[in-house]
Amino acid sequence: MDNFNLSQSDAQIQAILNKIQPLAQTGDMATLGYGYGVRSTAGATAAKTVSITNTVLTPGGIIAVLFQNAFTASSPTLSVNGSAAKAIKLFGNAMPMGKVKNNTILVLNYDGTDFNVIAIESQVAAAPDGAVDLALPSGVLWADKNIGATTPYEDGLYFSWGNITGHTGDDGYDFGTSNYGPYASTPGAALTGNIPTNGTYDAARHNMGAPWRMPTVGEFQELAANCDSEWTDEDGVAGRRFTSRINGNSIFFPASGYRHGTGLYYRGSNGD
Repeated sequence: MDNFNLSQSDAQIQAILNKIQPLAQTGDMATLGYGYGVRSTAGATAAKTVSITNTVLTPGGIIAVLFQNAFTASSPTLSVNGSAAKAIKLFGNAMPMGKVKNNTILVLNYDGTDFNVIAIESQVAAAPDGAVDLALPSGVLWADKNIGATTPYEDGLYFSWGNITGHTGDDGYDFGTSNYGPYASTPGAALTGNIPTNGTYDAARHNMGAPWRMPTVGEFQELAANCDSEWTDEDGVAGRRFTSRINGNSIFFPASGYRHGTGLYYRGSNGD
């Protein structure tokens, strides 16, 4: 349950859902404006639509809608069974971006003009240990440390392109044989495309297990666009901290430098 200080407790929300889902499609519940539906409208589309069998949109009615995609558009609206679009509001204001993540149920009360959120129930699996919620519009969670690190201030492991076997900064591994020429020493070095969509060569998935994966370029851009960043020195480690402008949570990227050949370069000043 997301912490929005709504008046309903988890038990109350579940009670509402238990009543709505099995009963809303038949009999008086539907005609009184109660219903349950599932919607996969793209997150960037503000105008949401949903079909709920037999449900008649009625002032005072309550519907629950499972939104499979996070809300990434401002001022979302909802049309039920082809009715005119109505604003989705939270505490009397337009639902802000970042509040609805992938696979979230909104329990909505229709007041004759707008849909007012009375409960938000997350259906996503529990976040893995070490996941940090920065309230990003996509709903993506970031790890609190590098692959192979035990704290946010450790460098962790270094990887060449397409290589799921990591190396420390001083293990003598020759990255020159992996990054140049025919790339014969690295099984995934000839891979072109987006590694996060190819689990075979995803270092995060291989070393940390599901649901972890490497971030995409777009997700790095989203991180930068929604966070304030500051070059800092923490616990004797130089790096950059990204702090969410939405919820204040943050993550730290140590300046771990980069491996080239058998050496480690610019540690403490680059590689953040």
